[in-house]
Amino acid sequence: MQRSENWTVSATVLPTEVWVMIFERLPSLQAICECGKVSRGWRALASNDAVWSALLRHACVDIEAEAKFAQRQEADSPPPYIDQNTASCFSRNKRIYAAWHQRYRGFTESYTRMRRATLRLESWARANCEPLLQSLAPGLGWMERETMPVRELLGVTSDSSAMRDFIILYHLHDGQRRRQRYLPHGLFGSYECYGEFCSLSWLSSRMLQVISMGKVRLLIFAWCHTSRNYLGIVIDCPAAHTNHLLHHVIQMQPQSYRFVDRGRFGDFFTGYVDELASGAHAVHDGIVSMFPNRGPHANTSVSHGIRTTVSTMFCADETPRFRVYRYEITFELLNPTILGCSSAQLKSRKFLLHYHNNELSHTGGAGVVGQFPIISSDQPFYRYCSRLHDEETGMMVLAFEGLITMVPGSLDSPQGPEFTLSIPYTELPVPLEIV
Repeated sequence: MQRSENWTVSATVLPTEVWVMIFERLPSLQAICECGKVSRGWRALASNDAVWSALLRHACVDIEAEAKFAQRQEADSPPPYIDQNTASCFSRNKRIYAAWHQRYRGFTESYTRMRRATLRLESWARANCEPLLQSLAPGLGWMERETMPVRELLGVTSDSSAMRDFIILYHLHDGQRRRQRYLPHGLFGSYECYGEFCSLSWLSSRMLQVISMGKVRLLIFAWCHTSRNYLGIVIDCPAAHTNHLLHHVIQMQPQSYRFVDRGRFGDFFTGYVDELASGAHAVHDGIVSMFPNRGPHANTSVSHGIRTTVSTMFCADETPRFRVYRYEITFELLNPTILGCSSAQLKSRKFLLHYHNNELSHTGGAGVVGQFPIISSDQPFYRYCSRLHDEETGMMVLAFEGLITMVPGSLDSPQGPEFTLSIPYTELPVPLEIV
């Protein structure tokens, strides 16, 4: 098939409004600039204020704040990116974008990524967890005389996309505010296990600290004062691990070099916000569960109108003698009609543990964590947290499953025969290890 000689499209073929709508969908500054080189007509379209407004929205720029900054800068001295010959073609939004791009030079991609994530976090918290929203501190500002902490952060950490994401995040929110040492509604989740309550809060810039674990140095940005649980970014490690570990978010068990890798900081944070927004972490009384209810180390089953959810995590804060895991099991009464009555009481449990050498072992007993909980139409939820660990003989536990025996009604007043709920097969998050 021969190509038509008149294959180019003139800017006069379509109405200007249609061309503006097309240009508004261009994804980047580079795309707009390249299109502006095609012809005078396209250059005029590329300078249209609506096109730059769309680009500002796509870059997630705080237009009001950046407009004020641009006005202050232009009042003090004309910026280098606008001269007298080109000033007339700079629309308001184009000026704001140019000022923003100049101000955050080298950080624009991180700005867009992290501001999009924080806006989603704020929207989710506003609808689901108001105490967490209220705890988010104002940002540090950006590269101004009163924002020395940002410069200090830049001095502590080396330059990479992950660390740029980290620094931009503190520009947007300086961690969580606290009126006391312990913050119950930590951003990165909470749990209670055998009377110990852990809440992993986001540290402000003044509380950031660098710790050394052997040859690995971590910048700690989330911390629980009671359990000493934490999240940290690897800022230095042995050369053999640099490519796959440097600037990753990890939890490392002291002295053992066992750790869980959460990925590079930007991926970790945006992924975690996505989990919150999708409902992967339950929220009760303004407290976010640290255990996700979906993912590779969580599972769910439904039987007799009751949903059973199990989720697991590696305990980086436990003894280094062997691997220790926490698991959380939640029972939720979904349909009393299917159950046949308005309540049921837990009677006993049986677990089957799977080990790395294909060995199996059974464990169980009456109740759970010393309790015999009742779920009912009035109180449809019950959750508990417990631990399991490798055998001292060296057998490494990899997964577990089990059965929960329930009694319709209550143990004192049964309203039918006993039945069992399945604890679905769930793999444990076996940690990596630096050797």
